[in-house]
Amino acid sequence: MRNLLAVVLGVVVAVLAISLVELVGHSLYPLPADLRLDDARAIRAYFADAPCLALAFVPLAWAAGAFCGGAMAAAAAAGRRTRRFGVVVGAVILVAAGMNLWAIPHPAWLVLVTPLACLLPGWLGGAVGARRED
Repeated sequence: MRNLLAVVLGVVVAVLAISLVELVGHSLYPLPADLRLDDARAIRAYFADAPCLALAFVPLAWAAGAFCGGAMAAAAAAGRRTRRFGVVVGAVILVAAGMNLWAIPHPAWLVLVTPLACLLPGWLGGAVGARRED
């Protein structure tokens, strides 16, 4: 039960970290005021014209969330090999990111980067958060 709570805690921390990075990204590169978020064509046009750095905040946010959440989950988990909980949190973030990519049209490069932006930082966060050598 403790390990399940560790994963839930890790996902909560990941969501907070993602929100923080996205808040910074949106403050530096605000969305146009007239952009309708329910219009796929308008979003696709925005992505085509948006600065690359503005779009780079998306995988950066996912990576920061996976790392921070993975570290928290590994630190809170019980037993041996606690670093694996970082990968579990990274996988949860990957599923959520996949749902986001499916619902909102994104550039191809962002789709290709997403698995690395979620799983590798989750694994690294789990290694940092593990209390003992496994």
